[in-house]
Amino acid sequence: MEEFIKQFGIDWRLLVSQAVNFLIVLTVLRMFVYKPVATILRERRRKVEEGIAKSEEADHRLHDVQEMAREKMRETEERAVVLLREVDARAKEREAILLDSSRKKGEVLLQEAGKSIEAERMKARAELDREARTLVRSAVVRVVGMDAEKVDEAMIEKALRGAVAKQA
Repeated sequence: MEEFIKQFGIDWRLLVSQAVNFLIVLTVLRMFVYKPVATILRERRRKVEEGIAKSEEADHRLHDVQEMAREKMRETEERAVVLLREVDARAKEREAILLDSSRKKGEVLLQEAGKSIEAERMKARAELDREARTLVRSAVVRVVGMDAEKVDEAMIEKALRGAVAKQA
């Protein structure tokens, strides 16, 4: 084995000192580098896990908020539909009231027009009657040759009734 060691040029004292140096560097690195780096890595891993947990929680909250928003939208739409139906019902009631009012006003106007027509008819009839009496009086005076003052109203009335009876 000595030959083997000589052939490769290994000095046992140098090898032992190198091993001791390696162990010292390993211990120093472990104490001053590895432990702080491991602590930093653990802390970073914990923060990343917290971030992931918070992200998942935020996703859940966002989902809940979106669901609440959808529910509010549904409720709002339902309220809007109810309000529209109420407004439509009120509009129909208002329309019925206005139609009834218009119908009543129309009836009143028709009644007033009927009364006005009847008054005009009566006025025209009175005018016609007066004119007819004047014509009958002048006809009687010419045919009979009587004085216009002496022609009796009863005679004129009788002549008018006879004329009306012939027309009917």
